[in-house]
Amino acid sequence: MSISKKPNYIIRSMGLSDCDEVRELWKGAGFTIIKNVNEVFMKLDPEGLLVAQDQDTGKIIGYCGAVNVSEDFAVIGGYCVKPEYQGHGIGNNIWNSGMAHMGDRNIGLMAANMKMFEIYRDRHHFKCIREPILYMRGQLALDTDLIDHIKGVSLVAINEDNVRDVIEYDQQICGLDRSVMIEGFYKTADNVSLVAINDRNQVLGYCFIMETCVQSLQLVAPLYADNCQIAELLGHKCCLLLPLSKRSDVIIKCWKSDHKAIQLAKKLGLSEGREQMGGYTKVIPQTNVGTNNIGWNNTVEDTVHGVKQVLTELTAKLPDTKVILTSILPAPEPRGSKCKQVTELIQQFADNKTVTLVS
Repeated sequence: MSISKKPNYIIRSMGLSDCDEVRELWKGAGFTIIKNVNEVFMKLDPEGLLVAQDQDTGKIIGYCGAVNVSEDFAVIGGYCVKPEYQGHGIGNNIWNSGMAHMGDRNIGLMAANMKMFEIYRDRHHFKCIREPILYMRGQLALDTDLIDHIKGVSLVAINEDNVRDVIEYDQQICGLDRSVMIEGFYKTADNVSLVAINDRNQVLGYCFIMETCVQSLQLVAPLYADNCQIAELLGHKCCLLLPLSKRSDVIIKCWKSDHKAIQLAKKLGLSEGREQMGGYTKVIPQTNVGTNNIGWNNTVEDTVHGVKQVLTELTAKLPDTKVILTSILPAPEPRGSKCKQVTELIQQFADNKTVTLVS
């Protein structure tokens, strides 16, 4: 039943004691947010998690996660008001408080539905639009031909001995220091995590499976790897670590154009579901294209051609994105000369406008 009289409420920062109540608010809004993300975000930006609280009842009636990730980037990690309290300006007030907290940063978000996406785009200037995210969801039904092992690649749980290497790998991909999040997620009970390493203990990829605020729903994310084979191995082995009681409802969120990620999700037994749109206020964040650990078993020509194809597809689909192309690190022979040749040849792809080479 709707509240006819405007409630007496305040907007304040969240505390740990609010987390359970906020999770219930998320469930009512239909969100599939990571269950313990607020506990982690409090370590990153404690002032950015805002709630509206009814002063008369003490209930949490609204939420806005306005988290400053870096000096120039922030995210809206969730935004909702209880349906019965809508229509009294609570949403606008908590939204404005969150926007003020994030300041002049580039802000990114994903919209809960198309109606909200249009509001964010048309009223709030989230006009830098990424391609849709496709939800792959269902009960795990693992294909028998899923990659089970790769010669020279080992999988171990993310722990205090390797987490810094995982963080550095993640930063190369995302362009952001997400150390607080990665450390928080691997320490969270019931989360599953694996990192792929080679015989020199170099990180080749990593994967998490985490509980969401929806009962029994597990989210596979993040999942990053040097190639599709390692990604498949990580996804497969992480899913096998889930107890049977947690395999009935699993979700992977893929970029709609990422056909290889979608194919992996299908091999795990998941089916295509809804799409989700999102945007940014200033620019689509930079994408890093790293050539390290790519092409070690291929020719120089194959590797350079692969980099060219990735850049061509990336700049066509995301024309507003700034791309950082990283060279291959020096290596002992016989790989050393190949690495040097690749680095020299990929310099031709850097125009220092859209694509910048970092060696």
